[in-house]
Amino acid sequence: MKHWVLMLFVLGACTDKYVANIKGQATGFLVVEGFINITGTTSIQMSRSTGLDSPVLIPESGAQVEIQSTNGMSIPLSELTTGNYSDTGLNLDPTQQYRLHIKTNNGKDYLSDLSTVNVSPPIDSLSWTAASNGVTIYVTTHNPLVQPGYYQWSYDETWKYTSIYESTLKYVAGGLALRTDSELLYTCWRSDASTTINIASTEKLSSNVIYEYPVALVPYDNTDKLIDEYSILVKQTVLSQNWYEWVQKVQRNTEALGSIFDALPSETGGNIHNSADPTELVIGFIGTSTETEKRMFINRSQIPPTIVYSGYESCALDTIGLDPSSLATYFNAGTYIPNAYIYCMGFPCRVTFSVPECIDCRLKGGTLVKPDFWQ
Repeated sequence: MKHWVLMLFVLGACTDKYVANIKGQATGFLVVEGFINITGTTSIQMSRSTGLDSPVLIPESGAQVEIQSTNGMSIPLSELTTGNYSDTGLNLDPTQQYRLHIKTNNGKDYLSDLSTVNVSPPIDSLSWTAASNGVTIYVTTHNPLVQPGYYQWSYDETWKYTSIYESTLKYVAGGLALRTDSELLYTCWRSDASTTINIASTEKLSSNVIYEYPVALVPYDNTDKLIDEYSILVKQTVLSQNWYEWVQKVQRNTEALGSIFDALPSETGGNIHNSADPTELVIGFIGTSTETEKRMFINRSQIPPTIVYSGYESCALDTIGLDPSSLATYFNAGTYIPNAYIYCMGFPCRVTFSVPECIDCRLKGGTLVKPDFWQ
């Protein structure tokens, strides 16, 4: 549910330009995203809304943000990155009610409504199926203690991939040398976070059971996530009814219509208010919950034979001789990277090479460092 600041006022789905007839200020609204996680990391993102012609996120920096409880406790959040206020390892009393207190850099004071803690049950299982267009991942959960249940899921994806060519050589001091293991540029891991809204309720069911909710689709044709090995960490929170209904409204305004720029949404509002001016519109809903999570791995060998996009489809190798002038011409400026020797009569006589984008896996956004959780 990232940056639905851009979803407050948007254009209609028509071919002619539409100018929204909005009374009052159309920009500068405070937008607050996140929730109070009493047993883990609480991360609150704050920004300002922008106009129709400039859908750019403006982080709200320099604010004082704290969690307040009904027993008088106050926990400040630190601004770790611009507009992102966070605290890790919280272990708060689930019997208390909590709210967010914000004092912005311009001196305005905001409070969210007090909220009761919603306890998330464990995720029962993650499963997946492969179809012609990709892999769909499902989550199953249940809670026999309450009915109905209101759920939201987010996820972090991490995938292993390799460059198309494994360079064993480097250019140094006018010549070629073998790379050490720590200098190899072949294997990378990359991570991404979900941006879609995934919610479900059991209001119309006889029991509080969610069975195989499709939380993510990983396609074959426009991402390399399934090229080698893929992992997904699904995070589950339980919402109150009014919290769920607010998220549902945001979902309708953004995703159900196809694009955030396809239709004029209803006003979202929320449960955050200016302490001195309750008429000021603030966008966001701060609820309180615990969070449970479950991880799953999918190996390429488990997927039925199919063509998976790699991002290296246009790559090619070329060759040059080993004379110093040729090596300097191609490798001194870093325009190309040497790949491997070609042998003639048992001795190196030429070298293959390619552009860095085909050899250095980091240039696709990944890191050479293997994650601690990787199996």
